[in-house]
Amino acid sequence: MTSTVAAHSLMRQVTEVSYLKRAARQCMDRSGAPGADGMTWKEFRQGLHTRLDDLSCRLRDGTWRPDPVRTVRFEAWGKDYELSIPTVGDRVVHRAVRNAIEPVLERDAYPPWMFGWRPRAGRPLAIAAAAGHLTVGRVWVADIDVAAATRGVALKQAVSSVARFIHDGSLLALLRRILTALPNPLAPGSGLTPMLTNLRMTPVDHILADLAVVRLTDNYAAFCPTRADAETAWQRIVDALATHGMSPAPAKSKIWRPNPEDLYAAG
Repeated sequence: MTSTVAAHSLMRQVTEVSYLKRAARQCMDRSGAPGADGMTWKEFRQGLHTRLDDLSCRLRDGTWRPDPVRTVRFEAWGKDYELSIPTVGDRVVHRAVRNAIEPVLERDAYPPWMFGWRPRAGRPLAIAAAAGHLTVGRVWVADIDVAAATRGVALKQAVSSVARFIHDGSLLALLRRILTALPNPLAPGSGLTPMLTNLRMTPVDHILADLAVVRLTDNYAAFCPTRADAETAWQRIVDALATHGMSPAPAKSKIWRPNPEDLYAAG
């Protein structure tokens, strides 16, 4: 099968029961609070086959509609956060859509130096990539954390970011339906937010492709032999982010000489 055909014929990977079952199992591997309907994963498991059969039918005939999301606000690390919690049934659909799209993005969209929010490319591999740069003398790092990477994205922009790589009209229509029901298209809490945030940043990745750079989620680290080079790289990253409506988080961005583990410490 050619890559063009693959990108055009993905909807069955969302609608067929076997794919929905896989998505449900992935969701159940992680604990999560119930959504607006109050249903827990324990309750969803009861009659699972019947639920997935019904979900499959509604997705195939186009009658499926997302449920309202539950919004939770909390404070952490001195900041106020808002989390959108879909129902457990909707989370299965989100995960199935993500499973269908991500293999195409892995092949066609993501650079090899991008880690986090993608399969089998987590923090340990980002640290290893950073260590490789530091070992060969690129010891100065322009370390930029992107401020509010999930904010300021319109629905059309979010869907278009996927449509650059996916040409299955039915799947794109389903994606639009899902995102329309969220407070904003990249609302934290949706199972699609990590993938869509990666896609938002992919154009910036392409601009910076000639740098010795590692991206872990929404953090760019450009590795340079001198501080002057790091300052130049810093400005390039800032300019690239500005071109696509983003900016650094001042309190979490700096030029420095770190150890690899220090680059990606939580908090």
